[in-house]
Amino acid sequence: MKNAFIFRGLSLLAFALLFQSCKDEPEVPTPTDTYGSGVFVINEGPFQNGSGTVTFINRSTSGVQQDVFQQVNGRPLGNVAQSMASFGTQGLLVVNNANKVEFVDLKDFKAVGSVEGLALPSKIVVAANSGKAYVTEWVAFGSAGRVAVIDIASRTVIKSIPVGDFPNAIAFHNNRIYVANSNENTVTEISLNADTVLRTITVGDRPNGFLSQGNTLLVLCAGNPSWTGTETAGAIVTLTGTQIGIATFPAATFHPTNFTSHPDGSAVLYEVNGAVYSQAVPVGANIVPSNPVINRGFYHFSLDPAADGLLYGTDARDFASNGWIYRYERTFSLKDSIPAGIAPGYIYYR
Repeated sequence: MKNAFIFRGLSLLAFALLFQSCKDEPEVPTPTDTYGSGVFVINEGPFQNGSGTVTFINRSTSGVQQDVFQQVNGRPLGNVAQSMASFGTQGLLVVNNANKVEFVDLKDFKAVGSVEGLALPSKIVVAANSGKAYVTEWVAFGSAGRVAVIDIASRTVIKSIPVGDFPNAIAFHNNRIYVANSNENTVTEISLNADTVLRTITVGDRPNGFLSQGNTLLVLCAGNPSWTGTETAGAIVTLTGTQIGIATFPAATFHPTNFTSHPDGSAVLYEVNGAVYSQAVPVGANIVPSNPVINRGFYHFSLDPAADGLLYGTDARDFASNGWIYRYERTFSLKDSIPAGIAPGYIYYR
């Protein structure tokens, strides 16, 4: 009887401990769309070694998460991170030297697949109504590039479209794809349905950015820098159907970058000579920068299109140590600064 009593007591104790351990074990939360809405800063990382990273900023709380991909997946994203897009609950991350597009689930940022074997991919745009992503590929420096057409569902390249030299900026506008051939003075227009080149449009030298304004597509052109031998001024080119208009900057030393919308919608913003300026649209024949809205330059600068979204500017510093993100109110007053990874560049708003 004594042994039976002891056994029974031990059994009750074991059951109690088991019950308590089950009770104390945390419940596994149901996955939510954690990264479904926010600001993603793509940190390029050190050139040719190390890895690019992703900084995530929560709009509601201003909470910041550094190196999200590494933290979630236990491996680096790759070198050099360039840009990002999304489709449904999937995020698409373009990694240049690694020659790939990495797919993540935006509920938790876990990797779910990739497209490998690209040739120096750079920028990406998703045509949501087609289920396709379009990625510019430099292919090789000093030669013609191409655009990879990716079927998002199967994560495969279904077509490669030859374009001009050093294709970089890319836009989806009026059911067509536009590619800025940044070592030339051309923009390639691509049919979304057939994935074929419709025309090559002559614009200003070194186009580097697009903005869609209703039925009009604006193209920012940097102009040739002095080291090319023949320096030329930048321009803003207006494409409305088959009509082309061009507004030039006042001197060959004006090389604009960082094309984005003005918060009030009646103008555009660009950076030139280390300051951010505003330009009313429609653009006239000439552009005369005066009275900068922000008197400093950025590695990348753009407007969060969300309601009451802030202006974001990045400072890559020396491209070897961690950079910074500067956030501005829509009145152009500095709100705060946020640490980032090495060489914070492209910013994706979701």
